[in-house]
Amino acid sequence: MIKRLRSWFARREVRIGVELLWITALMVYVLAGTSLVPFHGDESTQIMMSRDVYYILQGDGSRLLYQVEPPDATEQHLRLLNGTLPKYLIGLAALAGGYGSDDLNDQWLWGADWAWNVTDGHMPSDGLLLAARWSSAILAALSVPAMFGLGWLWRGRRAAYAASLILALHPVVLIQGRRAYMEGALLFFSVLAILIAVAWGQRLTRPVISRRAMWGGALGLGMAAGLLVASKHSGAAVAAAAYGGVGLAILWQRFPMRRTLRLLAALATSGIVALAVFLALNPAWWSDPVARVGEVLDLRQGLVTDQVAAFPESVYPDTGARLGGMLRELSVAPPVYFEAPWWAGYPELAAQIETYRASPWAGIQTGTNGLTTAIGVGLLVFTLMGCVPVAEALRRGQAAGWAIGLWALLNAAAILISIPLAWQRYAMPLYPVQAILAAAGFDWLAGRIATMRQRPAPARV
Repeated sequence: MIKRLRSWFARREVRIGVELLWITALMVYVLAGTSLVPFHGDESTQIMMSRDVYYILQGDGSRLLYQVEPPDATEQHLRLLNGTLPKYLIGLAALAGGYGSDDLNDQWLWGADWAWNVTDGHMPSDGLLLAARWSSAILAALSVPAMFGLGWLWRGRRAAYAASLILALHPVVLIQGRRAYMEGALLFFSVLAILIAVAWGQRLTRPVISRRAMWGGALGLGMAAGLLVASKHSGAAVAAAAYGGVGLAILWQRFPMRRTLRLLAALATSGIVALAVFLALNPAWWSDPVARVGEVLDLRQGLVTDQVAAFPESVYPDTGARLGGMLRELSVAPPVYFEAPWWAGYPELAAQIETYRASPWAGIQTGTNGLTTAIGVGLLVFTLMGCVPVAEALRRGQAAGWAIGLWALLNAAAILISIPLAWQRYAMPLYPVQAILAAAGFDWLAGRIATMRQRPAPARV
């Protein structure tokens, strides 16, 4: 009977069916809790920003261009400070839901309390909020098959199942990915860009590669990277990892100079595509992209300075504390639903949190009891163990080793250097990296155990 079952599961069509069922179940799980996620004020702001879609449709797209004296200084400030793709998707979702521009709420005012924001029109209606959330939650769900593909491409079936499961059940990924703001798009396009980089890098480093594969990969990575940075500016670190991984994999092979230059030219072309996609989605940059870079950096620094001044209790005292906080977020830290401490006093939010926690859609609530704390610690151990297969891939010059290694390194460095606040939301870029590293660590350990079991026992003398 067991042999028959093994034979049945070994059939290709059965394996594919099981894999599709697995991916579909995890995607449905991600989507299922979308309406239950506790509200965050930034969702109001993102929905307000989606008014740009209505400006375009009404023939008033010039409002999106940079102006020294803009008709609405707040709108222009937010266009520069935030990614643009999520607000476009939210606007399209609102349109699909039958909502007009007059139905959109105003920006959430953090200086006022919950009740005032609700009565003064800064809280979206339930239907509008859910429609806006779908635009992010669908992308978060699509990150599951992308992560499955990345695990399969790098380490095989076992890693694919593990990586997709870790990502789909991660409580912070579920909270942030389901909300109507930038994290769902950031998550999906991050995984997609690394997946394409690994696949394309493997093709480029083969003895022979077709022109179609070379230029098709360049276009695919350029599109994914451009959409990634347009989703949220912090995606630039992931895009750099993707391009750096492919470039280092090419150089590692020590091809003849002519072929190396041809491959690097394809990589540079891909970068141009990414820049073009990003600029196409950011009309405020069109007049002077170089000046906009400096202005955006100043705005980001100003935002961090304001946050540090407003929330001194959340500031890490030094780099060591930042590193310790990062390790906690990757292991035993329980999910956090808000950053502003006074939100803890809102009974409306407390009721939403309680309902969400009690639902089966909240993922593995790490750090909430002894079992989930042990799961979190185990996840961190497997994540660190995942450095071993990364090192093995680097020794072989594989694109996966370079891209995933840089993904982890650049994300961690960017957060440690630029984020002084102990806010879980800012650790979001690390969670998909953790999923693939922990899955690789699990796969590596399982492989070692299997190899040890297959070794013949030493002969007795």
